Amino acid sequence: TDGQKSVSGPETTFTSFVVFPGHKPVRAIKEEFHRIAGFLSVIGCIDGTHIPIKAPKYNEADYVNRKSIHSINVQIICDAAHIISNVEAKWPGSVHDSRIFRESNLSYRLQRGEFDGLLLGDRGYHANLVS
Repeated sequence: TDGQKSVSGPETTFTSFVVFPGHKPVRAIKEEFHRIAGFLSVIGCIDGTHIPIKAPKYNEADYVNRKSIHSINVQIICDAAHIISNVEAKWPGSVHDSRIFRESNLSYRLQRGEFDGLLLGDRGYHANLVS
């Protein structure tokens, strides 16, 4: 080596690879969704998934999800090639998907018009939240 030390850690690496709307131009992302599913203007698919955890010592009830399992509710957005472009992984299992999105930085950025496109989500996301 040349004597230089790496200053990148897991968080730096994560933010280098997971970027919204992705590493491709928005136009290319929209074209891919249109090609595979006929959807116009879609720049990502959004959903939440529950990651099981051990019961925490504090605020234990907050982490119990609708299936009575302790979890973290993680919101993930991906492009048409299933490449993850956004992750929100800080919410207790009892928190609904729509609240996670509504309170996310990405939601604010979409509301401000930073991105020209729509997110495609299931009925857990209200239409006015993701368009």
